[in-house]
Formats: sequence, C-alpha cells, structure tokens
Amino acid sequence: MIGTSTAIAFFPESPSELTLLSQGKQRYQATCPILSKVILSEESQTLPMPFKLLNWNIYKQQEKSWQQSLQEWATSADILTLQEAKLSPELINFSKQNKLFYLQNYAFKHSGFVYGVNTLSKVEAISTCGTAHREPWIWVPKTGIASTYPIQGSEYPLLVINLHGINFTLTEKPLKKQIEPYLALIKTHHGPIIFSGDFNTWSEARLEGVEQSLIASGFSEALFDEDKRLTIFGLPLDHIFFRGLKVLEAQSLVTDSSDHSPQLVTFDLD
Repeated sequence: MIGTSTAIAFFPESPSELTLLSQGKQRYQATCPILSKVILSEESQTLPMPFKLLNWNIYKQQEKSWQQSLQEWATSADILTLQEAKLSPELINFSKQNKLFYLQNYAFKHSGFVYGVNTLSKVEAISTCGTAHREPWIWVPKTGIASTYPIQGSEYPLLVINLHGINFTLTEKPLKKQIEPYLALIKTHHGPIIFSGDFNTWSEARLEGVEQSLIASGFSEALFDEDKRLTIFGLPLDHIFFRGLKVLEAQSLVTDSSDHSPQLVTFDLD
C-alpha cells in the first residue's frame, strides 16, 4: 500500500510498454490474457503435490528483518507471490541461494531499483503474461503477473496469478477492470488456478466486486482460523483464491518485517 505522501516524494520511471523480467535476464512483453512461452534455463521440472504457496506484500523491503523472515518461510514454500517487491541485489541473491526462479513485473524504477509484483518458484514457469494499470490520482502503476507451472498428477499446468490491486479510486470499477484480463485468461485455462495478492479490498464494494467476480468463475477463498491479515476499515486486503485445488492447511503468519502479514497455504489437487 503506497501513501499519497510517498508517491509525491518521488517521480517513478515506468517502462513505455509492459515488461516482465526473469532471473535469466529475459524480458517478456506479453499482456494478459495472452500468455507467452518462457525461455527455459534448464529442463522443465514438475511441481510436486502437495505444495505450499506464500503470499506477502513485502513493503519494498524497507524493514531490516525482511530477508530473515522470507528465508524462514522459503524453506517450505514452493511458490511465493510478493507484492511491492524491490528487485534488489539482496532479493536476487536470495533467489539464487534458495534455487528459486522468479518473474518480476516492472512497475516502476526509483533510485536505480525496479519495483513491482514478483513471483518466485522452485519450478520454472513455462509461460507468462502481465498487466500494468496506473493509479488515477498518483500515477504509480499497479501490476500483476500470470504464470503457469507443470504439476505432478495433472496433464494441465497450474496457473498462478499474482496481483497488486489498484488502490486510490473513488469506486470499485478500476479494480474490477484490472481483474478483467485475468478473468479472460481463466476462461481458457483447463488446469488448477491460484489467484493471490494484495487486492486493496478496504471497502465493502471493492471486496464484493473481487469476490463476486471470482466466485462466479468457480473460485473459493483460503480461510484462516486465526486471521492475522492486515485490515483497513475491518476488511482484509490480502487474499488467496483457488480453483481445482483443495486446501490442506492455511496459516496467517505474524511478522514485523512488513506492514502486511503473509499467508502460507498448502494445496493439493482436488
């Protein structure tokens, strides 16, 4: 979540067209719902079943303890969907040390660093696309990434969507419009799907708009017995929706390494 005072304090440099960056220094410019094949750096591997996904708005790695916390959770997570990720040498080294592949949507650059959503995974993605939508008031883009992964026990790949929702709008309509390309992609995908991120659902209208769109597409939401997610006006901002999968365990974790608390969910094929 970026405050208006923060946005005014810098002038972000955004690419002239959508740009997705990979650990192999490849650039992809596929706009969802059209997926582009990923140039594989090694022979494609298969995601095991069951698997774990961590969803976390990492707050641009402003807290010193972010790396220690991420390292702790990365030992068990197979896929990590991060929002407000700073593609710093520390994050790149973290991915190398943990043998993780990544895709980062280049939302903007500030002080030499690229920011945006980042999806890390123990298995390399086989296709990807993304979106970028500018905030109407502060002009900082909010981005999303869709990526697919071969999975054990399924002839169809797993589709993972990682979204940072538009925030500063008077109505829920821009947020719903931001989701539309992914709903179109979902209609064409035959395998299991996870749609996670910081949706900025701080109003009933925004929350209902997201939930109704995804429920109508056959999704369920991961729920937590002890819910520690960040809330605004009593409503959670971060969500993990899924289809074609079942939840074995759902944890809402506590941390002081970001203003958001992460979620760690274990999935298996339904």
